[in-house]
Amino acid sequence: MNYIILDMEWNQPLCKARTVLTPVYLRGEIVQIGAVKLDDTFHLTETFKIGVRPIHYTKMNTYVKQLTHITDQDLRRGIPFPEAFAAFRDWCGEAFVLLTWGYDDIPMLRDNLQLHGLAPEWIPDHYNLQNIYDAQIGKEHRQYALSAAVEQVGETEQEAHDAL
Repeated sequence: MNYIILDMEWNQPLCKARTVLTPVYLRGEIVQIGAVKLDDTFHLTETFKIGVRPIHYTKMNTYVKQLTHITDQDLRRGIPFPEAFAAFRDWCGEAFVLLTWGYDDIPMLRDNLQLHGLAPEWIPDHYNLQNIYDAQIGKEHRQYALSAAVEQVGETEQEAHDAL
């Protein structure tokens, strides 16, 4: 059994009036997928990172660009979501669970799958590490920022807002 720690970056509409409403209310369009694979002893075995070319939110939202440093040129160099997702799905393999930090990644993945007519049933069991962290370490019944959690356990923070 492998553990896939998944993070994604997504672009948002430039203004509320440009929000895609069908076939799904699209709060964000995935522009980067990053993940690490841990084996059953929690040792890192592989990494995955891919840029995704959006079809609707093709100009970077200023706020998202400031957070992620992803440019319009990066978007154009990405590959279409169906291909990026197929590569990610293949990379995951067979026996795994997904781990994310927070509540947003899995619903965003579902929305983007629906946008592209892909089956969301592929999404396996998944767990929110933010909740697990608070239950086992933080114990304050709150949502910790990943940077705060990393600092609290004495680890070196990696670059934030990059999917990998």
